[in-house]
Amino acid sequence: MLTEPVGNRPRPSRSRKDLVTYTSTLSSAADPASDRFPWAAMLVLAAAGFLALTVELSPAGLLTRIAPDLHASVAATGSLTALYSLGNALLALPLTSLTLRFTRRFSLAGALVVFVAGNLLVAASTGLGPALIGRFVAGGAHGLLMSLAPAVAAGMAGPRREARALSMVIGANTLGIALGAPLASFVGTTLGWRTSFIVAAAVALACMVLLILTIPPVRARRAESLGLLRVAREPGVLRIGLGWALLMLGYMGVITYVDSYLEEVGAPPALTSVVLFVFGVGGFAGVWIAGFVAARSRLAALIGMPLLMAASLAVLAAGIASVPVILVLVFVWGAAFAGLVLAWQQALLLAGHRAPEMAMGIGVVLTQAGMALGSALGGIVVGSLGVFATPLLGAGFALVALLTLIRVPALLRRAEEARAVQ
Repeated sequence: MLTEPVGNRPRPSRSRKDLVTYTSTLSSAADPASDRFPWAAMLVLAAAGFLALTVELSPAGLLTRIAPDLHASVAATGSLTALYSLGNALLALPLTSLTLRFTRRFSLAGALVVFVAGNLLVAASTGLGPALIGRFVAGGAHGLLMSLAPAVAAGMAGPRREARALSMVIGANTLGIALGAPLASFVGTTLGWRTSFIVAAAVALACMVLLILTIPPVRARRAESLGLLRVAREPGVLRIGLGWALLMLGYMGVITYVDSYLEEVGAPPALTSVVLFVFGVGGFAGVWIAGFVAARSRLAALIGMPLLMAASLAVLAAGIASVPVILVLVFVWGAAFAGLVLAWQQALLLAGHRAPEMAMGIGVVLTQAGMALGSALGGIVVGSLGVFATPLLGAGFALVALLTLIRVPALLRRAEEARAVQ
């Protein structure tokens, strides 16, 4: 029930308010005419996502510069990335649950404030300990942003434009892989690694100001205050979250060892950065393709993108030593991967439509666990079967993930009908 009881009687003043869905409330608050797409808000959310992913990956290209300043080895300094991911995984759900009592604008702004503080702490660190704390804090803020941003974007756009909104937000993340990390490396190399984190904090602060100006101050409706276990039991939420995690597992099992794969096929060392760039560009194209497909058939996007990923990885497993062929396959893989992230996030938001932020929080935690497990399994496969077996690992888990979709189409149809009448 969405009304709040007083004794045994509902309060009339709240029943009407609580019966308004979060989606319709956000979309109408953002645009009373309901005809215009909220471009400004979507661009701000996309910029924040691009920045967060850029910061997550930035230490990779700067480790040899960061390590001496923190009086640590390069290997130990590499834990800066691990702590960021750990903060993301451990804090996403608790922070999401905590912020449900506040307006979405306040929660998103708060996430960016914490993100700014974490990056400034890293920039000011003279030892590895404080830098690790800063990365953990920034990672937690990133996790909260990942939980809130897709739900807010979909809510502001409304059901008819949901795919376009998610394409923008997720497309910015994949663009972060293609351009963000190299950009952070360039800034860190030319101006100093501390400057790169200060610049990131300044951009995050600008995003926070713009976000306050573009996101309406809407609170969660009462149904969105469901507890974690209640949300996890919503039909389809765990199935879709688990499938998404398996897809991320397969992705990490391959991408972690792409450098070793290229070395094994005899590719020049400089090709690694080109491959990652092509992967990101393919991903940017993939989210728009998947958005177009999902707008017409959600099931086609849910099934088609993992199949495309499995097919491209299966061909890569042959160890073809042709650079043009590798680049084409990586482009297809990147497009399929980013496309499936869009499709499965959209499905998760629909399945958990009564509490979209908590549903996304569950998805974030499951996918982070899948990514960690994927890197570990990839290492085992490389050690036992060789690096050419890692694409088969990714393809296999892409196909296994499809098994979680059994009964999901019917569940999503019912969820869509329920959302339409709320």
